[in-house]
Amino acid sequence: MEAMAMQPTKKKRVARLPQDIIELILVRLPVSNLLRCRVVCKQWDGIIQDRQFTMAHLRRARPRPLLFFQRGRASGKSFPSEAVLFDEAWSPSTRDVPVIEPDDFLCASCNGLVCLYSDKSTIKIANLATGECMHLAKPVKLHSRVDHHLFYSFGFSPATNEYKIMHFLPGEERHHVGGSFSVIQVYTLGGEKWRDVRTEQALSLFCVKQTGVVNADGAMYWLTKDEESSWRRAVVCFDLGDERQKLIRLPKVDFADPAFGNPLYRITEIDSKVSVAAVQARRDSGLARRLHVWTLDNKVKQSWIQKHSIELSALEILRPHFIYGDKIAMHSGNDDIYCHQLTSQKFTIDVTKLAKLLDFSPRWIGHMQSYMYVKSLVRLDAYKKAGIVRTPRRKEGWRLKKWEAWEHERSEVEELWRAGHGIQQRMHELARMMGVAISLNLPAPPDQQDSPLRRLNWVEQRRVANMLKSHLEGLDAPWAVIAQAADAACGEKKKMTLAADHAKRKGEESEAGPSRPKRKRKPSSRFDSSMWTT
Repeated sequence: MEAMAMQPTKKKRVARLPQDIIELILVRLPVSNLLRCRVVCKQWDGIIQDRQFTMAHLRRARPRPLLFFQRGRASGKSFPSEAVLFDEAWSPSTRDVPVIEPDDFLCASCNGLVCLYSDKSTIKIANLATGECMHLAKPVKLHSRVDHHLFYSFGFSPATNEYKIMHFLPGEERHHVGGSFSVIQVYTLGGEKWRDVRTEQALSLFCVKQTGVVNADGAMYWLTKDEESSWRRAVVCFDLGDERQKLIRLPKVDFADPAFGNPLYRITEIDSKVSVAAVQARRDSGLARRLHVWTLDNKVKQSWIQKHSIELSALEILRPHFIYGDKIAMHSGNDDIYCHQLTSQKFTIDVTKLAKLLDFSPRWIGHMQSYMYVKSLVRLDAYKKAGIVRTPRRKEGWRLKKWEAWEHERSEVEELWRAGHGIQQRMHELARMMGVAISLNLPAPPDQQDSPLRRLNWVEQRRVANMLKSHLEGLDAPWAVIAQAADAACGEKKKMTLAADHAKRKGEESEAGPSRPKRKRKPSSRFDSSMWTT
């Protein structure tokens, strides 16, 4: 009995966690970690690829700004289309997005997917987080000379679990700044063709181009003309489920104020609800602005509530999206983008509390769009069997000749960064050998093995170029310290060598014993001094 009492008790171990516990853990991980977790085991891979898990993970995601800069010229230089994504700490991305080509235009962002337009015969749907993308044939009845990326939009219907692309087909009057449309071409991802949906009346194409389209609560919203409203505008609601449209009147607001000019209107999404904004500038200066934002509280009753009333000072809001959670994003009109905390329903922007997000110089603010973006696991492989899916035949964007100079400059900056960091490491090693301290703080470049195909985006490229310039200018002082230490070391070595030689000679003499005195030689008789006397 005593021997049995001495035996250690076996601890019970759980063979494996229940699947619901695993799902609760995985759903809290970011997309980048989940993509790596897929290779752990078949069970995890099945969980992560499950549609219900994808939607549960998507509901937890917090939207962040996506700033898209379309191709264009600035400071005598051609810039490609690129996107800057912000993380949860509101820090901008440093690498480009591989699925975005230099000639792409961004039409919309929804559930982590983006709709990209280009001059090709296809449009592209892509997941920026996973890199998955597919090309779709553009709709027929299309005139390339009047087609525009702002005529396309993209959204999701929770009622039918369908993603749909919309194209506003321009009418017969094809004016650059005007025009109308009465046909919306709709494509459902996974479907075989585009379908025409007629509107109840001709709608303003100008308003679509000026203010854009937003996706909220399963519908697409945009502004159109309405002369009876004090806004001179109304909201069109296009339900993505039943594809029916209706006109929503805006709230009655008196914009007449002798101190302020006529308002400019914007349509956006705030807290998953469609919202409209009116921005008025002071007549005396044109710089000071005020912003009023209304949110659609009840779609059936068409009731609105005033969300914010903000004095903007000399700042301008981004478009189409400018409110992200508890922050409002603005730009100075020149080179900088800022954010400010939404402190209350009515307040004035305090310039001392602005947080700078980005310096977008030398690019033009007119080439920038801001969107809501979340990283998601939404997959496209289920839609790739559709008949209108295409394989691009044209040469890929970055390999086109017109972007060779841009690519060369970018790769040159990256090579200089790696070379500069290597020189810095050798200088530190040399300084340690000399026993001196130097201060060099050039950070190490990103590991190419982690993302060999990810290029520096133009924001990071400019920052690295400025950093390298400053680093090179600061090398003179450390080199002087190392050179002085080297000279001192060489002088000390020479002294030590001379001392060693002297000691060696003395040692050799001591080993040979005392030296004998030299005998005086007598002069030879041939050279007797008497022979030279006269």
